[in-house]
Amino acid sequence: MNPSSRSGDRPRILFVATDLSTGGGVNKVIRDLAVMFKRRLSADVVVVNARSARPSAYTFPSDVEVECHGPQSLVSYLRLLLRLRSRRPDVVIGSWTQDNILLTLAFLFSRTRVVLVEHSSRRFHGWAIRLLRRIVYPFASDVIVLNHRDLERYRGYLTNVRLIPNPVFPTTDANRSREKLIIAVGHLIPVKQFDHAIRAMARSRLEDEGWSMAIIGSGSEAHGLSKLIEAEGLKRTRLVAPGDDLGSWYAKASFLLLTSRLESFSLVLAEAMLAGVIPVAYASDGPSFILQDLPEHLVRTGDEQALADRLIRFARGADPETLRQHLRDSIQERFSPDVIAPQWKELLQS
Repeated sequence: MNPSSRSGDRPRILFVATDLSTGGGVNKVIRDLAVMFKRRLSADVVVVNARSARPSAYTFPSDVEVECHGPQSLVSYLRLLLRLRSRRPDVVIGSWTQDNILLTLAFLFSRTRVVLVEHSSRRFHGWAIRLLRRIVYPFASDVIVLNHRDLERYRGYLTNVRLIPNPVFPTTDANRSREKLIIAVGHLIPVKQFDHAIRAMARSRLEDEGWSMAIIGSGSEAHGLSKLIEAEGLKRTRLVAPGDDLGSWYAKASFLLLTSRLESFSLVLAEAMLAGVIPVAYASDGPSFILQDLPEHLVRTGDEQALADRLIRFARGADPETLRQHLRDSIQERFSPDVIAPQWKELLQS
């Protein structure tokens, strides 16, 4: 359905999220898109926290409604989706692969426009989910991907796919003085490979020059990572519990180390760059897209020695402020809300 065809009405948009309390980049993007649609596209927006009654890890403004439902079984979740269908929204937006599959089936043959945002890497899920995605996604109105590599691959079997990157909002004043601090951010899970960051820090021997590293996150790998820090003899490297304000870290950090083997975009990378933090990242799909004009900040995935060497190179480099401004400009020119909002408006009016 074309929302603009409802003369005099504001388009009614539902965002469906599984659990907003878990933090992470996807939930932050849901919040940012909801606010952008409300304030820049004049939409009536409701965010459905579908399977959790816990409060969102990211604060929503009062003019964006958040509707919470408690934990529920798969059958109950499907019933909820059917109730959402009965509201007849103009647009419903999903943001996680399993939810996207169910959302598409629940709204099949309705007049609601079903928009699926694919935040997970195409190789993140097992074969069963990938098969269902391949079967079901063609029935959606639109599938949004976040990098060029995904766009090329999904075009192999989808005609309804397009690239719209995540909007990146400023999180801090980018013009503060910097500490000899390296940060790494994310859930402490195997796919993020924070053990690579720890070993790269040890190989660089930058602690001997007064540098420190903070790994900001929580998760199943916390104990093992703590043991690895100790085994590598690192004294200025630590794990830090996540908070709701990464901006304070971006404001004082000099470098961001991104070691994930699978990233479809990496909001952390883009936000840090906008704040003037110099990145060194594995060349997975998302970072390769964000840093496509800055290849010197990418290293081959899995090459820990290259991570260490690149950290040393930037730590001892000259004129970092010119580089920081270049990083800020690259994000602002490609991913600011002023750039991304018109792309969504064009999609919804097409």
